[in-house]
Amino acid sequence: MIRNLRFPVWAWWLIGAITVLAAAILIFSVVLGVRAGQQQVETQRRQQIGIALQRATDFQADGNLRAALAEYQKVLILDADNAVAQEGVKTLLALLESNPSTPPDALAAGQEATATPTVASPPNTSPSTPTAVTTPSAELTAAWESAQRAARAGRWQEALNYLVQIQQSDPAFRPNEMQEMLFNAYVNLALERDNANDLQEAVALYDKALALRPTAGDVRRERDLIAQYLEVLADTGVDPSATIRRLQMIYAIDPDYRDVEERLHQAHVRYADRLAGDEDWCRAQDEYNAALIIASSPTIVAKRDAAQTQCQLAAAAQMSGAVVGAVTTETMPAVRTNVSTSGGPTVGRILYSAVDPISGRSQVLSLAVGKDETAQMLLQDAAQPALRKDGGRLVFRNLRSDQMGISGYDPDNGLLIRFSTFVEDMLPSWNAQGNRIVFASNREGDRRWRIYTMWAEEKNNGSMLTFGESPNWHPTADQIVYRGCDESGNRCGLWTISADGSNAAQLTATPADDRPVWAPSGTFVAFMSNARDGNFEIYRVDVASREVTRLTNHPGMDILPAVSPDGRWIAFVSNRDGSWKIYAVPSTGGEVHLIAPIIGDISRFFEHGLHWTN
Repeated sequence: MIRNLRFPVWAWWLIGAITVLAAAILIFSVVLGVRAGQQQVETQRRQQIGIALQRATDFQADGNLRAALAEYQKVLILDADNAVAQEGVKTLLALLESNPSTPPDALAAGQEATATPTVASPPNTSPSTPTAVTTPSAELTAAWESAQRAARAGRWQEALNYLVQIQQSDPAFRPNEMQEMLFNAYVNLALERDNANDLQEAVALYDKALALRPTAGDVRRERDLIAQYLEVLADTGVDPSATIRRLQMIYAIDPDYRDVEERLHQAHVRYADRLAGDEDWCRAQDEYNAALIIASSPTIVAKRDAAQTQCQLAAAAQMSGAVVGAVTTETMPAVRTNVSTSGGPTVGRILYSAVDPISGRSQVLSLAVGKDETAQMLLQDAAQPALRKDGGRLVFRNLRSDQMGISGYDPDNGLLIRFSTFVEDMLPSWNAQGNRIVFASNREGDRRWRIYTMWAEEKNNGSMLTFGESPNWHPTADQIVYRGCDESGNRCGLWTISADGSNAAQLTATPADDRPVWAPSGTFVAFMSNARDGNFEIYRVDVASREVTRLTNHPGMDILPAVSPDGRWIAFVSNRDGSWKIYAVPSTGGEVHLIAPIIGDISRFFEHGLHWTN
């Protein structure tokens, strides 16, 4: 018997639902596929437009105007409303029609000279090239957007071309944003030229950037590094001490810059070899030691030891007046007539920091002025010392890896106090009462230098006073001198300000003036500068009259001033005889006196400091 087989009703409903769902999925997949295809086509179209615009810019820069015109026309086929291509076609057609026989190079020069887009439509415009009636505002906006796109893509020359066109067409167009974009374009192009070893062009581009933003310290430092390096490359080697000074200036700012470290090492060795050949043994010893601080080798050590032996023999011969070996008093190097070792200051002690050539650690040393004794080491892993007026506490920049920042040290009991906790904090100075400290730091994310004040209490990171660097607190008044600018970033030089942030006043108007130090009377400020007379010299400025007096005059580097407790002398560090030594000059000007050699290396002098105390 055959049974009648039928699907249950619920099964038919299930089959129907599955069929509808499958159809919906299929339709949805088709829609997604179509949309994805459209997006891919649109992406390819945009890529083609971008490539064609870039090629048009390149052809135009090379003077191939007809090829550039063809690329702009390709863009218009893909995007008839593209404002950049429309203006490019108008400009190129106008140039080609005005002088069709002009050679490509001349046309390129003409294009650069008339970089502002032509607003009027050229005659005989090709029917295939759509034209749009746009206002100058719309054209400028389109060029501005193109400049931004080029900048985001890292095409800085293209971005700069657009910006120059906008600036020539309307100097008042978005002035603040234009200045920012132009500054970034010049800086990034300078970096590109620097990386390509086109150093002259890099300097020229940095100069254009600094003309827009004179207070851009990082840009100025990079520009000066390149300029100084170019001077080194152009050096004929006739004056090796001058070569060493230039290299030391670069090395002090950035020891890893290009091949400066290797060049400086070789310059010291070559100069030492020359001095040894002239039997100038003591100076040869100094140069060999300077080379060994950078890099050691058994050969240089042997040469240094030999020069040291001959130097000691020469000193003995000078004292006895007798001939010792091949060295007599007649072969000793003459003392420069403008430097005296007698009649100098005899008051107080000078604290300074330098790097130990053996351990490589910075240390603070104490030197008795006018006494025949060697400087004594006070602290390891320390720099930039400043002693409180009562002598009870030394504040300094702590370089210990676990105590970076500003710290205090009590010489009597050895107590060590950590004030601030930022490695960038530096150049501390006490107020007159000895309960507050001023210092500089670029601890913030923008890396701009700021002046901070803080109470002399443990773990007190202080509060910001103003933008600036190299502060020094007045010895008797609540006033601070520092290197800075006005609130708009202009009028840079030395400034004074009250500790509450009021009464800011400009003291000097040369941006490179640095390391200001008050006289005990507060009547003048000593400082160093490398922009007034071509190299680093020591100056003083009268606070009342603003009159600046030059105190040193030597092709060597005279740096890091410190005023004596009686205000009669200004100490400074110099490599004027080939090695770093401490000298003093009367605060009113006069003969320079040698105080003592620096124990250690101070080539990176921006990291060190002097302090003259009782």
